[in-house]
Amino acid sequence: MDGRRGFLAIMACAALPVRAADASHGFGRAPPRDVGGALEGVDQHGVPFHLQRVAGAPALVFFGFTHCGSTCPLALATARELLQPGGVAGEAAIVFVTLDPLNDGPQQLRAFLERIDGRLIGLTGTPQQIERSAERYGVALRASAGGVEHSSMWYLLDAASRVRRVYPHTTPAGALLADIRRLRAQQG
Repeated sequence: MDGRRGFLAIMACAALPVRAADASHGFGRAPPRDVGGALEGVDQHGVPFHLQRVAGAPALVFFGFTHCGSTCPLALATARELLQPGGVAGEAAIVFVTLDPLNDGPQQLRAFLERIDGRLIGLTGTPQQIERSAERYGVALRASAGGVEHSSMWYLLDAASRVRRVYPHTTPAGALLADIRRLRAQQG
């Protein structure tokens, strides 16, 4: 996949407002062609991770890092809201993939995610693994003085781990929850 093409398409999606759901498509946007694929590394407990672990049910994926001061706190507040009673717990996994694997090892991810919600899955790995994952999902990133600048999107994966919808990080939890439930019903 041409990572630049995927990023440009995702940034075009991010610039559009989240629209009201319709019966067939839901919120967010259809993903650009060729976005998605394997996510490999280790979780916050040091256990090897592959998408097969969350296959069989929808999953939400977000790329960020633990010291992000802008978009990640908003997205992780949404994740916390989604995991509250009446949310996605038991219906979908939420995977947070670090874009800063040199600073976000398993221990750092575990401590960080436990403060938000221990049910979140944190993923780290070698810089090469994270770079390949970011490219597959069209995530743009570059080093900056404060850490990492990155595009900030939610990816909704179906039970076969294919990206079905892409959302700006500001998408309300209710919209994500509605689409997760719509997807489960379609695949049910």
